[in-house]
Amino acid sequence: ARSGPWLHLPSHAVSLDAREEAVAQQLLPLLQAGRFDPPWVRDLARDTGVAEETVRTLLRKLARRGDVHQVVRDLFYHADVVRELAELVAHLVQSRGAALDAATFRDATGLGRKRAIQILEFFDRVGYTRFHRDLHFLRPDSGWGGSRA
Repeated sequence: ARSGPWLHLPSHAVSLDAREEAVAQQLLPLLQAGRFDPPWVRDLARDTGVAEETVRTLLRKLARRGDVHQVVRDLFYHADVVRELAELVAHLVQSRGAALDAATFRDATGLGRKRAIQILEFFDRVGYTRFHRDLHFLRPDSGWGGSRA
């Protein structure tokens, strides 16, 4: 079976203990509230009073479960927000013709150039888009990578 980018036996599922589940219930709303600019792991740790390494490890578990996506080392996005960003990429590609450049995506999201590029590179890595000569092309053979079952 597949959970986002992870392959596993159909009988295997990521499980959280009671403490992890309680912390996850604090983290997920913070990530969702951050929308396109969620807090970094260090900020989540500070805001929840949980050790940074504990937050990082838990977010990786939540990524394996499909609740969040890791865009760069200490930056995780809520799965609903990534779906929203994927829909935005598809809309921008359709409205522009065939491809999307970083500046257009940056302007549409209101993010800085660095963060916009990090998100576009994430979509390239998971196979949703393909990068070629400063442009990101939607892969016709790929639905949003995070929604495959």
